[in-house]
Amino acid sequence: MVTLLFYSIIGIMVFNYSFSLILDWLNSKNRLDTLPFLISDVYDSENYAKQKNYEKQKTRLSLFESSLSTFLIISFFALKGFGLLQIYISDITHDQILQSLIFFGILGIISLIISLPFSYFDKFVIEEKYGFNKSTLKLYILDILKNLLLSAVLGGIILGVITWLYLLNPNVFWIAALIIMLIFSLIMNALYSTIILPLFNSKTPLPDGELKNKVIEFSTSLGFSINNIYVIDGSKRSTKANAFFTGFGKKKRIFLYDTLTSNLSNDEIVAVLAHELGHYKKHHIWINLTTGLIQTALFLFFFSLISQSVVFTKVMGGVGDTSVFYLNALCFALLVDPIQTLFGLIMNKFSRKMEYSADGYACNHGKGSSLMSALKKISSLNYSNLTPHPLYVLINYSHPTLYSRLLAIKICIDTNENSTTNK
Repeated sequence: MVTLLFYSIIGIMVFNYSFSLILDWLNSKNRLDTLPFLISDVYDSENYAKQKNYEKQKTRLSLFESSLSTFLIISFFALKGFGLLQIYISDITHDQILQSLIFFGILGIISLIISLPFSYFDKFVIEEKYGFNKSTLKLYILDILKNLLLSAVLGGIILGVITWLYLLNPNVFWIAALIIMLIFSLIMNALYSTIILPLFNSKTPLPDGELKNKVIEFSTSLGFSINNIYVIDGSKRSTKANAFFTGFGKKKRIFLYDTLTSNLSNDEIVAVLAHELGHYKKHHIWINLTTGLIQTALFLFFFSLISQSVVFTKVMGGVGDTSVFYLNALCFALLVDPIQTLFGLIMNKFSRKMEYSADGYACNHGKGSSLMSALKKISSLNYSNLTPHPLYVLINYSHPTLYSRLLAIKICIDTNENSTTNK
């Protein structure tokens, strides 16, 4: 059984790597010399050539990183590295909670060290070459340190609590762990804009003026109180533009990157906000939270069934006749990766439907044309791939392609116009 599981894990990692290579190859070959009419004006010929080169260089870097990471993980696993690490940690402390924290902490640091050169090259070579990067080396290092600190504190708390619950009662710990994770998710969603975001970005209320008046007028017409709109200084890191919605109830916030407000017209910005309001009005935040919770519950439940198995510990190179929680947790994560991929496919499909739905909401409230224009500008600013391979989209995209979104919005506009004419 140990041998079967051992080679199954290696097979899964090799398959994932090979499949990602095929996807990237298909995606890189799916390039059109002439873009469809709906998106033909996103890039001029010069920028379209630059975008294709940009995409090619990003793909090559990602391929190099995934090749190195896969090789190192398989080698470490095959050489019983995880078991040797467990022995080393066991000599440091007999406290199993501390062992879990040290084990995953060391793996996290190793992962960071491996990814750092690629992250640096991506930001200060590729992104710099195409005019996206605005970050300084000092800011880049500070961001890494802040992310590391947050991961250590927040991740350490969650991991420590889950390990403690397991040690109390391995058979039903998954129920308590699920409740803890739900509470944590709700708290983090509610407090993200007031605690986490300010660590990385400065936020300022949307200033008085024509844009704010249009936003308030539009939101009021929908019976929606939207006093908490902020502009964040995304331009200090990148020229890429974005907007997002976060929080619940009185804690709900809409954030606009300053790169968005400086490149889009007021009507286009209102259209983007209409899209974000569509997510809120259609309860997409709660739907995502619920589906994520169901997925987490399933994985925790099935993990609880094998969490005490000595077989899983031995697969990871552990010694002795006693199961080790953190080795079993890692083994389970490696084995269920194909199932997680399947869940990812389902979640991405739902996510794309929700994006269409939010676009439809904006369109049905008279913002269809402005939203189409805004999406084109955002894609142009971000050098988005306008012609990704359908299989790549199916597996990796949480948003529909620009062409698909524009086509759906255009159909919505035409339908509304025909409906108005018939009346």
